[in-house]
Amino acid sequence: MRASISSMTASGFAAAAKVSARPFTDATKALRNSLRPTSLALILGVMIASCDGAPDREGSAANLSPEPDRLVTSLREVEGFWLVERFEDFEPSWRNQTSWRSAYVQIGNDFLTYNVGCNQSGNPAALGQDGILRDTGDGSRMQTLQGCGEVREARDGRFFAFFGSKPEVRGLGEGRILLRSDGRELILIRPNLWHRIHKPQFAEIEGRWVPQTATAYDGWGSEGFGLGDEPGVVTIGHGRITWSLCPDLPIPIRWTSDGRLAITASIEVTNCSAVARSTNNGPGAIMMMLTANPAVLRTGPDQIVLIDGSGEKGRRIDLRSEESVLNPPPPPPPPKGYKPPPLPPSPPATNGQARHDR
Repeated sequence: MRASISSMTASGFAAAAKVSARPFTDATKALRNSLRPTSLALILGVMIASCDGAPDREGSAANLSPEPDRLVTSLREVEGFWLVERFEDFEPSWRNQTSWRSAYVQIGNDFLTYNVGCNQSGNPAALGQDGILRDTGDGSRMQTLQGCGEVREARDGRFFAFFGSKPEVRGLGEGRILLRSDGRELILIRPNLWHRIHKPQFAEIEGRWVPQTATAYDGWGSEGFGLGDEPGVVTIGHGRITWSLCPDLPIPIRWTSDGRLAITASIEVTNCSAVARSTNNGPGAIMMMLTANPAVLRTGPDQIVLIDGSGEKGRRIDLRSEESVLNPPPPPPPPKGYKPPPLPPSPPATNGQARHDR
């Protein structure tokens, strides 16, 4: 019989290795000074939309019908962190291997930082009374240099160039803005509105889940840490959550209309024996999240995320289904157009090897 992950104990916890997932420490400084420049040639050609899969929900950005309602004339009006709901015909989704919060535009008072699911770039910018967004720099772009395959890298080029094409900016109802230039459109959406649209059904999150990582995030920057070698199993059921490392401390919950696991009675986190005896912050992070009325998102066929805070600033714990941990699926295929690096040449034979070969 297959061993269950629920038999894990807290004694196996290792000190959580804190790793930085923040790619840069300051958006403007990093994009102006820390990244290697690269010329972004606009890559021509029409990409087949089906290469990127289907959106999570019907009625998302591709099917929007309301007309833009007003010009936006100041970056201060739209300052903050926005998710990309649609760029051209591309709608970011875990279904097309674009993880939550990886396609975004961070709008500052005079600077933009952006990513459409592969590399990050940015430029100084200003928004005039005519509603036109202008690049106030010298037209160059700094970007990260991650390889993502031909389709995504081509989209990167078009996306980065879009911000130098003087797009018009308009409000698009509550929580959305539309940027339009030369027949291309970019629709941005506030993270909390995106979550309301994409909240899962309870049946999608019910079951047994293994905590993977914890992350604190603020805009596009984030910092994560591990949860230990034996994180146990979190079981989400009707009316309660249980954690295998604290089986005697069930957490009573109700599933809310806005996609949250709201607790219905006060729980003292330190009453969890795994928290009380742990020497690292993994168990405490898990219990604090479970008792924080977390929002829930589906982020993969076997993955969910618990969120304490907003989509712009907060903390999260990513979880995988117990079944997928016990029986991992095969790795996904590489992106279309991806070419693995050539194998390094064999080292030259030493004199000893040469004599032996003779």
